Amino acid sequence: MVAFGKFPDFPRSLAPSMVEGHSVHRIATQHTRRLVGRAYRATSPNGRFAEGAQLINGRTFSRCEAIGKNLFAFFACSSGKTADVVMHVHFGMSGRWSVADASKAPADTATTRLRLEGGGLVSQLSAMTVQHGGLELFDSP
Repeated sequence: MVAFGKFPDFPRSLAPSMVEGHSVHRIATQHTRRLVGRAYRATSPNGRFAEGAQLINGRTFSRCEAIGKNLFAFFACSSGKTADVVMHVHFGMSGRWSVADASKAPADTATTRLRLEGGGLVSQLSAMTVQHGGLELFDSP
């Protein structure tokens, strides 16, 4: 048994798994390799990111950056006629952003806020905070 905080007898296996800063940076690196450069069909299976999904639907995932425990995904308009949409993600205690081959993708869950489909891939996001906006969302302190 491993000590957990101020509860020395608490089994670590029962502790919640939290996405830490280094994990957010790993996710940004992986998503840059697998997702960036393609346009996706975007939906919000649980409806909690419906407006954001509608705005990024069909746009090209242009870049992904991590700052501390925050992840920023950028979606560009292919014509360049409208501004980029920036998505801010904070995973919270149990968030997750997975990528799978379309043929092996698991079913959405009640917490799936965003589903991206395209290029033979399915990406599913569950997180405490998912916001959308313009570049000011990324540039603001």
